[in-house]
Amino acid sequence: MKKTKYLPTLLLCFCCTAAFAQKRISGHVWNKSDGPVIMANVVELDGSNRIVSATTTDVNGNFSMTIKNPNNRLKVSYIGYATQTMKIGTTTRFNVNMRSNTDIQEVKVTGQRTVRSNGMVIPKKEISVASQSLNMDEMAGLSFETAGEALQGQIAGLDIVANSGNLGSGTSMRLRGTSSINGSQEPLIVVDGYILEDYDDSDLDLTNLDDTEQFATLLQVNPEDIGEINVLKDAAATAIWGARGANGVLEIKTRRGSRGKTRVNFSYKFTGSWQPEGMDMLSGDEYTMMLKQAYFNPKQSDYAADIVELAYNRDRTAYYGNFNKNTDWIDEVTQFGQAHNYNVTLSGGGEKALFRISGSYDHETGTIIKQVLDRFTTSLALDYYVSDRIKFSTTFRMNYTKNVKNYGDILARAYQAMPNMAVYRNEYVPTADGVGYYRETDEYFKMFPTAADYGNVSDGYTSKYLSDMVSNGNPVAIANLSWEKESTYTINPQFSIEYKFLGKDASETQLDYTGEVYLNAFTKTNNNYYPGTLVSNSWYVDGGIDMAGNTEQKTFDFRTKHTLLFRPHFENEKHQLQVLGRFELDTNNSISQYLSQSGVVGGTDAFVDAYVRNMWTSTGKGHSMNYIGSLHYAYSSKYIVDLTIRADGSTRYGKGNKWGYFPGISGRWNMSDETFFQPLRKVISTFGIRGGWGVNGNTLSSEGLMYNNYSSIGNYGSNNILWGAIAPDNLRLEMIRWEKSKSWNVGVNLNFLEEMLQFDFNVYDKKTTDLLMQNRKIPSSTGFSSLSWANVGEMENKGWELFFNTNDICKIGKFSMVVRANVAQNINRINEMDPTVLASMNAEFDYTNENYLSRVQIGNALGGIYGFRYKGVYRFDYDHSGYGKNTDYTNTAAAAEARGENYTCPVARDANGNIIYDANGNPRHMIFNYGGVNYEFQGGDAIYEDINHDGQINELDIVYLGSSNPKISGGFGFDFKYGRWTLKTNFNFRIGNKIVNMALMKAEDMMYNRNQATSVNARWRKNGDITDMPRALNSAAADGNVYNALASDRYVSSGDYLRFQYLQLSYRVPEKFLKKYGLRQLNISASGNNLIFWSKYSGTDPDHSQSGYGPTIDDAQTPRSRSFTVSLNVGF
Repeated sequence: MKKTKYLPTLLLCFCCTAAFAQKRISGHVWNKSDGPVIMANVVELDGSNRIVSATTTDVNGNFSMTIKNPNNRLKVSYIGYATQTMKIGTTTRFNVNMRSNTDIQEVKVTGQRTVRSNGMVIPKKEISVASQSLNMDEMAGLSFETAGEALQGQIAGLDIVANSGNLGSGTSMRLRGTSSINGSQEPLIVVDGYILEDYDDSDLDLTNLDDTEQFATLLQVNPEDIGEINVLKDAAATAIWGARGANGVLEIKTRRGSRGKTRVNFSYKFTGSWQPEGMDMLSGDEYTMMLKQAYFNPKQSDYAADIVELAYNRDRTAYYGNFNKNTDWIDEVTQFGQAHNYNVTLSGGGEKALFRISGSYDHETGTIIKQVLDRFTTSLALDYYVSDRIKFSTTFRMNYTKNVKNYGDILARAYQAMPNMAVYRNEYVPTADGVGYYRETDEYFKMFPTAADYGNVSDGYTSKYLSDMVSNGNPVAIANLSWEKESTYTINPQFSIEYKFLGKDASETQLDYTGEVYLNAFTKTNNNYYPGTLVSNSWYVDGGIDMAGNTEQKTFDFRTKHTLLFRPHFENEKHQLQVLGRFELDTNNSISQYLSQSGVVGGTDAFVDAYVRNMWTSTGKGHSMNYIGSLHYAYSSKYIVDLTIRADGSTRYGKGNKWGYFPGISGRWNMSDETFFQPLRKVISTFGIRGGWGVNGNTLSSEGLMYNNYSSIGNYGSNNILWGAIAPDNLRLEMIRWEKSKSWNVGVNLNFLEEMLQFDFNVYDKKTTDLLMQNRKIPSSTGFSSLSWANVGEMENKGWELFFNTNDICKIGKFSMVVRANVAQNINRINEMDPTVLASMNAEFDYTNENYLSRVQIGNALGGIYGFRYKGVYRFDYDHSGYGKNTDYTNTAAAAEARGENYTCPVARDANGNIIYDANGNPRHMIFNYGGVNYEFQGGDAIYEDINHDGQINELDIVYLGSSNPKISGGFGFDFKYGRWTLKTNFNFRIGNKIVNMALMKAEDMMYNRNQATSVNARWRKNGDITDMPRALNSAAADGNVYNALASDRYVSSGDYLRFQYLQLSYRVPEKFLKKYGLRQLNISASGNNLIFWSKYSGTDPDHSQSGYGPTIDDAQTPRSRSFTVSLNVGF
C-alpha cells in the first residue's frame, strides 16, 4: 500500500514533463519593407544541427508548431533574407523581423581573400606559382563571340590573335611562346575542373574546300556564363594537369547560384560590324591596260589582241556587255554585319539549395555576305546541402551552333576577280535602228568554258589565257549559290558529391572527400555543296559538277575523379597544411566518316543517285588514368611551400612508356610580414618572392601506334582463283616518348599603399625535350617513307612578364579611376634537332614565285622567315648599261651614274661594287640560277641582293629575314568612374614579329590574270623609269620565265601594332527609381570595338598568328571587323 500510494504522483510528474517537453510555440515572421513573409521555413534544430520538427508560415506570416525540446534552437529562413537563429527556452511567442540580404551594414573584414590553386583553396597571399585571373564582371556589356576575345591584351604573356573575321573562326592563343612543333600549341582549356577538348578536324580531307578554319573550341562556352578565368603559367602551377599542361592552362569557372531571393536577369546586346578598308584595287579600265602590257612585255608580242575579254569589241556582244564594267568586287561581297545576343538567367537559393539557370541565343550575320551563325546555350547549376557534412552538386550544359559559312574564302576570291567582269549577266537586245542595248538579267554571270587552244575564240568560250579566272569564278554567285553548313551539339552533364569525414570548419581537423562524374557528348556535322550552275568547264557528272560533301564526327568522353583533401588543425595556428590526393579515369570513343559526291542535283541532303568520289570512316578509342598528389604548407602565411606530382597513364604509348611523371615544386617568402620590414609597411604593403620548378608534357594525338595497321595491296593467286592480300602500312612505334617541358620561374609580388598599386613580375625559362614530330621522313630502304611520330629535338622559351594594376585611385568626390597594364617578352629558340630530321623538314629551294620556305634552323626561332633581300627594280636593261665596249644608247646606267642618279642595271658586281667583266670586256649579265633556270635579268625586273657576289641569284643568297613570333606583347587600359557612370578603355600591342604579306604579293606581281592593287600603276614601263614596282609580265606569255615574286623581304612586313581594343560607356540607373517599377537593376552601355589601330603593316590588319614551323602568312584572310555594341541589362 505504501508503494502504490506514490504511483499517481509519479504519473502526474511524467505527464507534466512530457507536456513541458512537447510544448507548443507560435510566432510572426515579417519584414519592415515587405510586410508578412509567406512560406518562410521555420525549423527546430537539435545540438547536432539536425532538423527535428519543421513548419512554414501562412499568408499572414504566422506559424505554430510543437517542439521536441526547449533546449533546441529555432531557425527561420527565406530566400532573400538573412537567416535568423535563436534559442527556444521558455519563450512561447516569437516576433521575427527578417532582414534583407541587400541591407548593407558596416562590417570590419578580418578574413583573407582565397583562391583555388592546385585543387586547394588557399589565401591569395600564399600563392607561390605564376598565375593571373580575369573577372568577367569587368567585361559586362562588351560583345565577345568567345572568351578568347575577352582575354586579348589582359593577361601578361598570353598572346591572342583572331584567326580571321569570319563568323565562328575563333582565336589562336600562345602562352609564353610556342613549345611544340606538331603537337598542340594552344593552352589547355579547363571548364569547372574538366578539360574542354579541342575537336579539331583539320586532318579531314575536305577536298572540295579551298579554305577551311578550325572549329572554335570556346564557342561551346557562353561568355555570359563565365565568372572568372584563371591563367596558369609556370610548370609548378600546371603540374596538376601533367601531360596536358605544357602550353599553360586556362581555368574557366562558371557562375553558380547564391543564397537570396530568386533573381531574374535579362540582357540584350546589339552589335553592328563592318569590314575595315582593305587594299585599293584596279578599276576595270586600269586592269585591262595593265593586263595588255603584261602580255606584251615578255616577247614584245601582242598576245592580248587575241583576248576577247580585254578587247572591248562591240561586235562581240556576248563579251562586250559582260566585260566592260568597273565592278568593285570587295564592295559586292561585304555588308553591314549584325549580332543579336539574348541572355536570361534565374538564380537564388535558400539554406539548403542554390541554383542558377541560364539560356542564351545568339544570331549573327557576318560582314561577308551569306555568313550566318546561330548559337543556343543553356546551363543549369545546382548545389544542394543535404546536411552540414554532405553537399551534392550538378551542372548541366548544352550548346548548339549552326554556322553557315562561305564555300572557301569569298573575300580572297573578290580581291582576285576581274574588275571588268559583270556580276549579273547582261543580255544584248537588238533594236530597229541596229544600235541595240544591254539588259541586265537576274542571272549571275558565269564565264564560258575555257577554249582548247590559244588565239581567237568562238562565242561561248573563254580565252585560254584566262583559265585561272574561270577557276576563280564569280565571287557573288559562289557566295549565294554554294554553301558550307557546320553544326555542333555539345552536352555536358557533371555530378559531384562532397562529404566531410571529420571536422566541418577550419577550427577542426578536416578530411573531405569529393567524387565526380563528367560526361561529354559532342557531335559535329559539316555539309557543303557546289552546284553545277557555278561550273564552267566540267559538264559530265563524275567530273566535278554538283559536288557535295558530308563529314560526321562524334565523340563521347566519360571521366570520373575522386579526391581526398586533408587539413589538420594545429594548436599553433601559424601552421597551415593541406594535402590532396586524387585519382582520375578517362575513357573516350570517337567515330568519323566522310563522303564526297558529284551529280547531287539541288544540294539535297536526301539519298539521291550520285557518283561517289571519295569516302572513308574511322573509329577511335582511348583510355587514360592519372594519380595526383599535392601538398601546401604555410607558416604564418609567411613561408610557403607547394609540392605537386602527377602520374599520367595512356594507351597511346608502348610498353615502358605508358606512364609519364610530372612533378612541380614552388615556394614563397612574404618578406613584408617580417619584423624587420615593419617600418616600410606604410608604403610597401606586400613584398613576396616566389620561385618554382616543374615538368609538364605534351602527348600524342593518335592511338594504336604500337600496333601494325594493315591495308589491302591487291590480289594473289592463279587459275582464276584470287585471294585478297594485305600488308602493314606502318612501322610499330613502341619506343615513342612523352614530350616534356622543364621550366623554372622566379617571381615578385610588390604592392604599395595598402594594395592600391600592385605589381607582379616573373622571369622564366622553359626547355622542351623529346619534341614530337609527325610524319618524320625515313630511308625508303625500310619499306616505308615515314614514321607516324618521332621524338626529334629540343626547343627553349625564355622571357619575362610584368603585370600592374590599381584599385580606385585619384578619388575626387564621385570620380575615381583604375589603371591596368601588362607587358611580356618571349624569346623562342631551337636548341637541338636531328640532322636527318632537319634535312627532311627543310625542303630544297624550288625557284618558284609566291612561295616562302618553311625551315627549321638551330639557333633561330620556330616560324623563321627565309628569302632573298629585295633591292628595288633595275632602272635600265643590260643593253642600256653603257658599261660595255659596244653601246648605241645615250640613256644608260653609266650616264646616270655619272650624274649621281640611280644607275641600277643587271650587271654583276663584286663585293666592292666594281663591275665584273668577261674576257671580251663586257659586263657579266646577272643571271638567276646559272646551270638551271639560266634567266638573264632585264630592265624593270626585281633586284635581289647577290650575297656572295658570284654574279647569279640562287639558294646561296637566301638569308634569315626575321621571326614570326612577337618579341614583346601586352596591353593596358583605363577605367574612369563618376557616380553611376563608367568609361572603360583597353589597348593591346605586339612588337617585333614579321608577317609575310602574301596577299599584297599576289596583288602586285602582275604574273597572272587576277586583279592587282592600284600601286601597280607606278610600275616600270621603259628604260630610265625610277620605281620600286617591277614591270608587268604575264607568266603564260613569258613561258614561266618571270621571277619578280620570289620569296624576299619585299613582302615581309613588320607586324608591330597598337590596337584600341574597345571604348565603353555605361550607366547604372538608381535603385530608388527602379523600385517603383518592380526592377532590381538596369544597366545601359555602349561600346566601340576594334575601331582603330596604329601600325606600319602593309596589309589590312596585322592580327595573324604562326602555326607549325612555317612563317606567319597573310593570304587575304578575312580581317577582323570594326564594330559597335549597345547593351541593356535588366534585373528583376
